[in-house]
Amino acid sequence: MHAWKVAGRTCAATAWVLWVVVQIVAADPFPPEISVSQYGVGPHGWLFTVWVVALASAPLLLLRYRPVPGPARWLLAVGYAGSLLMAFVRTDEGGTQMSTQAKVHMAGAIPAMVALPLGIVAAMWFAAPAWRSASLVLAALSTISGVAILLAAVGVDTAGLGAASSWAFWQGVSIVIDMILVSVYAIAVETVRPP
Repeated sequence: MHAWKVAGRTCAATAWVLWVVVQIVAADPFPPEISVSQYGVGPHGWLFTVWVVALASAPLLLLRYRPVPGPARWLLAVGYAGSLLMAFVRTDEGGTQMSTQAKVHMAGAIPAMVALPLGIVAAMWFAAPAWRSASLVLAALSTISGVAILLAAVGVDTAGLGAASSWAFWQGVSIVIDMILVSVYAIAVETVRPP
């Protein structure tokens, strides 16, 4: 059982390191110029794949360490499947994203960005009250950034940077919030006590 916790925490820490590495290798620091998915385009795209897989694996491994009843398992499974699709199917280079491949990538990104944080919150429902509250706050912030992403996608300049740049900015914010949520789960997993 202890191995699941170590593996989950290792994945969470690795995701932070790789988040920095993909930005350095792409020479596109946060916020990304076009989108976070652009880190997966080009010869170093494999770093993006490893980053996404590590990030999405962490909560699943932590859930194996401290299983909980309710929807956490299936939400994390859906988020993980979407993450794998997003990680291995690349988007188009540039901002057009019109190819079938880019649409498949986006189809993976949506459940990854929705189900993964919800699954973590469902698991953290059984954590100590302070950690549960922290997960709810982070989920609320993730939801706000998700709404801002949707508004930017339809042309609303939600960050004062222009619609396209606002979309990339809020997408980056959402990813960082989700990474913090994964980290909070990794730290708080010891307090998860299902009935």
